[in-house]
Amino acid sequence: MSNLIQNTLSRFVSTGQIAGCAIRVMRHGEVLYEGSFGYADIEKQVRMSVEDTIFPIASMSKVITSAGILRLYEQGLFKLWDPVSEYLPGFKHPKIALEKPDGSYEIADAKGEVTMRQLFTMTSGVPYPWADTAAGRIRIEKEKEYEEKKLPFPGSVAYANLVGQLPLAFEPGERWMYGFSIDVLGAVIEVLTGKTLGEYLRETIFEPLGMKDTGFFVPPEKQARIATLYHINEGMKLEEREYPDSKPDFESGGGGLFSTVGDYSRFAQMLLRGGTLDGERILGRKTIELMSTDHLTPEQRKGDSWDTQRGYGYGLGVRVMTNPELAGLNGSVGEWGWDGAFGNWFCVDPKEDLTCVYLTTNLPGDHYRFIPRLMAAMYAELD
Repeated sequence: MSNLIQNTLSRFVSTGQIAGCAIRVMRHGEVLYEGSFGYADIEKQVRMSVEDTIFPIASMSKVITSAGILRLYEQGLFKLWDPVSEYLPGFKHPKIALEKPDGSYEIADAKGEVTMRQLFTMTSGVPYPWADTAAGRIRIEKEKEYEEKKLPFPGSVAYANLVGQLPLAFEPGERWMYGFSIDVLGAVIEVLTGKTLGEYLRETIFEPLGMKDTGFFVPPEKQARIATLYHINEGMKLEEREYPDSKPDFESGGGGLFSTVGDYSRFAQMLLRGGTLDGERILGRKTIELMSTDHLTPEQRKGDSWDTQRGYGYGLGVRVMTNPELAGLNGSVGEWGWDGAFGNWFCVDPKEDLTCVYLTTNLPGDHYRFIPRLMAAMYAELD
């Protein structure tokens, strides 16, 4: 297997659509195809590498955080229908920012509290500080006020409690909305374990799976291995960014991790194998089944208007393929995984005993421009 995938990805690079990418496809526990294309740093002529290139994986962090907290679910430390306020009191007595047609809003009491299940399924109404909802705009203003006062970062748990005191975008459970939910779960991990999120994930997932280049910061001696981000619609304009070389103030469970194709493939294989890889048990098989089952109602799914989610439902921190025909993809019912803001994407396909991890450096990610082409090539190669 190689020609279709290789031709597709090399074309992305040779036509100037992306700077570079790296991929590993595994089937039946063996590497079916892997390759790297283009540059991790165009200016320095550093080539992409499956094992060596370190990527900011953005929201692919969410699946790792979800797996991490599901370990605590297995230990009986919380129930999915628990109110979040049992662990983060800031979420007690939530408010909603009700938007009016003229763009203004009014604040009302929510009828119910946000539950742990709603955080997992992105139906909580907890927004990112984005301007597309009144709740998101309120959060932008509050965070701006905090910065103007030059207040120190309060810590992940205190920060989550402050976010919990801000209005929600809608009644908890009303619909699906991509937001800050998994970051809140990261704070719950810290409450339940007494450890930082980074410490907990390192001890329970990264070290057992041998994910030696995955974490919330990249040590000084590895910084040169970080792939550069490029504005792909602006002539590969370089994105100037500094990445943490020691523990950051906020370890974002929703988007703060760095990893490699090799490392993340280990994680994906663990998920495919029912929670155990090479004798290391991370999660139970039935927990993985629960995680990778569509949890959305038809009403909740109406809020999900992303092109990349067409034909998919949503489980516990992951997309779940429910309708390949609607998606226009030659994939499998039950394929699941997630992606990241910089064009990154991975999948677990139990039906085909397959995983794929694809990492790249796009600004914007433009997933719908690339991923359906990659999926078409990958699935077409299967015998």
